[in-house]
Amino acid sequence: DPDSFLPSSRSVAFLRAAWEAVGGYPEWLDYSEDLVFDFALREKYGVFPFVETAVAYFRPRGSLRAFFHQYYSYARGDGKANLWPFRHLVRYITYLVGLPMVLWMIWREKWMGWVLLLTGVSAYSRRPAQRLWVNTWGWRPPLRLRAFALIPIIRLVGDVAKMLGYPVGLLWRWRNRRLLTQI
Repeated sequence: DPDSFLPSSRSVAFLRAAWEAVGGYPEWLDYSEDLVFDFALREKYGVFPFVETAVAYFRPRGSLRAFFHQYYSYARGDGKANLWPFRHLVRYITYLVGLPMVLWMIWREKWMGWVLLLTGVSAYSRRPAQRLWVNTWGWRPPLRLRAFALIPIIRLVGDVAKMLGYPVGLLWRWRNRRLLTQI
């Protein structure tokens, strides 16, 4: 969505004057600094021009461990910068309240719990599956099926990483609140 698009540092161009006008990237952040910078630019200059034909590559990490570390760091940066608190809250509620309820239903009600679990996993995997469908066109069916089967696992690893990283960032923010009032 061009109206809400926030470019990553690897996919943005801006004038030096714009960079200077908003104070550049926040040096106190090790992750999520591009988002804080984007918000400052958008506040000063409005919506970013969105170029649909632009090509920017993002190579995901090569292992689940590296992927976990990447998303842990992103979420820690979100906590430090106080970004997306509602989004993180929804994730905690989903895993700490919703998932145990569904597992209890599987244990007690059997079929209804399984229906809820499969519906939830399907909804949870929908957007990545849509992207994967397009990006794996032409793959042999067994490889494609394997890629689709990995979606829930990758999402789960990313969510656990975010749930562990976000409070670490919030704790850092709380411990450094005096520093942040001086910025």
